[in-house]
Amino acid sequence: MHADDLDLTEIWGQIYVNGKLAAAGGAAISALDRGLLYGDGVFETIRVYSGRPFMLDAHLERMAEGCSVISLPMPDPKEIKRGAERVLEANGLSDAYLRITVTRGATGSLWHDLAQASPTIIIMTKPFSPQEFGEGLRLAVSTFRSDEQSPLSRIKQAGILWKILARAEAKRAGMDDAVLLNTNGHIAEATSANILWMRSGTLYTPSLNCGILSGITRRIVIEIAREQGIAVVEGEFALGELGAADEAFLTSSTLEVAPIRSLNDKEFADAAPGPATRQFMELYHSRTLCITSH
Repeated sequence: MHADDLDLTEIWGQIYVNGKLAAAGGAAISALDRGLLYGDGVFETIRVYSGRPFMLDAHLERMAEGCSVISLPMPDPKEIKRGAERVLEANGLSDAYLRITVTRGATGSLWHDLAQASPTIIIMTKPFSPQEFGEGLRLAVSTFRSDEQSPLSRIKQAGILWKILARAEAKRAGMDDAVLLNTNGHIAEATSANILWMRSGTLYTPSLNCGILSGITRRIVIEIAREQGIAVVEGEFALGELGAADEAFLTSSTLEVAPIRSLNDKEFADAAPGPATRQFMELYHSRTLCITSH
């Protein structure tokens, strides 16, 4: 479909930009905005259940950490929360996808000058329908690599084209997503999710020093595992260790807990979702229900 054929307002409704609501088709930022020119910004994607953004404070704390990494002043979280409320109300949404983006704005400074900032805040939302995973996701190992030495690998930074290309590469191969290795050849993450797997009753996942995002859903799943008496090992793992798993799954705010069926066409021993994956899916979902009962 050509971009001219899209009705952006029909898809995204009203968008919040710097304190004002505007129809998505007409919402705009400056052509000099550094988020547009250089990917100079951070973002968060959040699931909304019954009109309430899940783990919003945790997302804003992570956004503040990302702002610190790129030397960008973090806008007042209260302003962002008010903006999110306005967007959800304006669009009449209950179960939704919510994205918050903060850029350095249009400063007029040289590309390498971070001293000036006039932050742009963009908050957008659209209806969300949980994905059906069927027999599980099929993953391929990407030719793209995550740089575990870069501080940017640990934040949700606006310049994610390399991850978009990695996902496109996997799609061309007939897969659903890609596994990214880091420059040391260790497992890092998927293109927009963390990777976890079970083997012999233990839960494994790459540690943060592998150059991965500290996923909020990942944290919750690790917490659930420990509550259930399941041993958790965070470390540096070769690809073969994932391939030898009994079962595996991805986690993210939008996927929640998503079972993996295969890696490079090799299926895991337990049909997706495996018993532990199913348990994590159910217990994570119960956490999301807690916010709807208040």
